[in-house]
Amino acid sequence: MDAYLNFATTLEGLKKLERFRGQYYWKDYAGPIKYESVADHSWRLSMLVMMFADKLAQPFDVGRAVQLAVLHDTPEIICGDESPLGKAGTGEDSHAYNEIRKTEKLAKEEQAAKKLFSKLPPVENERLYGLWQESEANETFEARVVKALDKIEALLQVLEYRQGHMFPAHLEFTINYGLKYADVDPAIRAFGDMIAEEMRRKYKEFAI
Repeated sequence: MDAYLNFATTLEGLKKLERFRGQYYWKDYAGPIKYESVADHSWRLSMLVMMFADKLAQPFDVGRAVQLAVLHDTPEIICGDESPLGKAGTGEDSHAYNEIRKTEKLAKEEQAAKKLFSKLPPVENERLYGLWQESEANETFEARVVKALDKIEALLQVLEYRQGHMFPAHLEFTINYGLKYADVDPAIRAFGDMIAEEMRRKYKEFAI
């Protein structure tokens, strides 16, 4: 049981790891009272997976998909949460649109995943690491749905934080990146488009 307690205690790190703070564009906005944590993001992503489970056009293992959603960002406890915006707000030098950076990020997260899950006994270590690998490979329908909703959840969070009051380039990046994987299913695409439309409807240019 010591291994389980050690691992459970380590998971606290995901509850403390903030998203958005200090990223390009965000450093110029007045911050929210509380930035969401990576754990907050993973929780709502898991809820979205359950919401759409019976609305998808293909057979879907919702139990497995929820596991992927809960698990997908846990290596960030060790390696941190990287901004998709990059240094100039375009994503061209980040994992968002730069394949070299994407490969480097994956390698770093893979090492973190191995280190994190090795805290568990061999059976659980292998199972959780295998789920994380499935999530990153993005080959199964469940993994692709989770990936699409992962980005859409972030799109929704930006809408809630900014209510459309954004730099124009930030608006375009957020919508384009948020919908990057949305074509995995018509229902998911429709949901993402609805959020993007609301963001555009509320848009008011932010200026320093």
